[in-house]
This record gives sequence, C-alpha cells and structure tokens, in this order.
Amino acid sequence: MKKFISKYIIFILPLIGLLSGDIFLSVDAFSYRPWEALLFQSNKNMFFYPNQILDIQSVGDLCYRTQFAIKKDELWITDELGYRNNIFIKEADILLIGDSFVVGSSIPQDSTMTNSLKEKLDKHVYNIAPAEFVDFIELLNQGIIKKPKIVIYALVERSNPKTINISTEERFAENVSTFTVFKDKVERLYSLEYLKARVSGKQGKGIKGEMDSRMFFLNGKKQKYHYDKISDIAKTIQSYKEYCDSIGVDFIFLPLPNKETVYFDEIALEAQPDYLIKLDSVLIENKIGTVNTLGLFNNFRKSNSDIIYHLDDTHWNGRGIELVAEKLTEYIRTNRK
Repeated sequence: MKKFISKYIIFILPLIGLLSGDIFLSVDAFSYRPWEALLFQSNKNMFFYPNQILDIQSVGDLCYRTQFAIKKDELWITDELGYRNNIFIKEADILLIGDSFVVGSSIPQDSTMTNSLKEKLDKHVYNIAPAEFVDFIELLNQGIIKKPKIVIYALVERSNPKTINISTEERFAENVSTFTVFKDKVERLYSLEYLKARVSGKQGKGIKGEMDSRMFFLNGKKQKYHYDKISDIAKTIQSYKEYCDSIGVDFIFLPLPNKETVYFDEIALEAQPDYLIKLDSVLIENKIGTVNTLGLFNNFRKSNSDIIYHLDDTHWNGRGIELVAEKLTEYIRTNRK
C-alpha cells in the first residue's frame, strides 16, 4: 500500500506543480503574447479578461520560438467589457468595430488605432474588437453603449463580413467577477499546453519571404482572395451602412490589406492581387464611404523603405497604423457632415 501511495504521489506531484503555476503565476506565464494571456476562454460574450493591465515582452505570431522572433514591449489595458481600451466609453464620438488589427496585436497601448485616432482628432474614440457588426447593434439595443456619431467598420482582406443576425439573448448582460476570471485561468490549463508544446517543439509556422529572409507571412502564395464573393460582400457592407443611416450615424468601411498583398513582391507573385481595388470600386458605386488603404500603402512604398507590417507577425506595425490614422483623420474632417 505504501509503495502505491508513493508512486501515486510521484505521479501526481508534477500535475500539482503545473496547476499551481496556473493559479499563482502571472497571467502571461505560459504565453508568448498578450492575446493568448488575456483570452477569456469560458465566456462566449467577452473576448479578453476585463479590467486588466498587462505589460510584457511579446513576439509575433509567425515566428515564436525561432531565431527570427523579434521581442516587442506591449502594454495592454482592457476595460470593463473586456475590450482593449484605456477606459470604457459609453457614448463615444467614433466607434471602431473590427478584428485583431483594430485590437492592435503586437502594438503597445498608446499606438493602437483607437488611441492614434483619439490623439489626432481629439475625440472620444472607443473600439469593440474583436467583434462583428451585430455586436455593435446588440450593445446599442441593450443600452450598454449609446449611439456614436461615426462607426468605422474594419475588416482584414482575408475575412468576410457576417450578415446581420440579431440574437434574442442578452449576450452582454453577464457580470464578470474576479473569481470567474480566476476560475477560467485555472481551467484553461495553459501550463499543460506549454509543457506539451515544449516537448513537441512547437513553434511559429510563418512562411519565409523569398526576397527578405527576415519577413514572414501567414499564407504566402497560398493566400486566397474572395473575387467570387465581391458582390455579396459589398451587399453585406451596404446593409451595415443602411443600419447606420437608419439611426443617424455616419458609416466608414476600412479595408485592411493582407500582408501578402502589400508585400506581394516578397513572396514572388508576378502581380499584386487587386481584390481590394475591385471591392473599393463596387463600394464607391454604391456610395459607401471607404478608405483605399492598399493604395495608401502602395504610394508609401514607392518613396519610403520603412516596413509597415511586423517582420515576424501577420499584423501592421506602428508605422502602418500611423499612415491609416492620418488618412482616416483627413477623410473624417473632409466628409463629416
């Protein structure tokens, strides 16, 4: 019996050690960037842990645990709804809806699109990201936020916008306690995932560029484009504008080019994919306000060698955000009623 107990203790001690790590170590102890560290896995209505301040050195999503990983200082602050904002703003002048580009993956807090626009326009700017357009409608319907003056809907080129399908469930009504966050942190067992990843040698699977060996891509030449869906995508974006028109809100569509599109020469494509150019033409025909970010980046590259996407990450860097924020500021000041 004693031998059995001894073997049982020897077997269970490492598991207890791992669990203790999840309980007592910092939230980022077993992750390589804030996105994973703050991810709220057990709450379907809140993407990140609310009311958090996390300041760490991260690396990009394409080359972690390789010699090409580049360390970055990232400060993340999340608000009471679990979105990455300095503070919760119930009644914003400008509301950003979008994906990881809007969140600011691999970007410090003061350089996110939200804070860049706030500084340039001197307006109350708030983001709900990652989010779909319907999340904005439901937050509005539940009175959690009030109607903004402008909605900017941003979408990375490789993704499709989702049609508006409003739920009858009060998705954002749940209160999140400190214990709920603590419980999620324990249940996700990052320590075990970390151990498995180290044993298997897991690392970033970015695709190396052919012209610059330091630059990596998510899909490279295999990146797909939605040429066959342009009409449907335009109709969905049109429905977003129509909703905004119905409540007296200005709508702007902000397309975010794939890294593969901007740096098509780095993956040795013969020509730059023109999906966004074609979509832009359709949107303009339908009188939908949009910013030609691809044209902006192309013009920048003609006269400047600065990189506008992270070398080891899928997302744009601070220079890319600055360019788009300047263009959006110009657009809003010119076209705002």
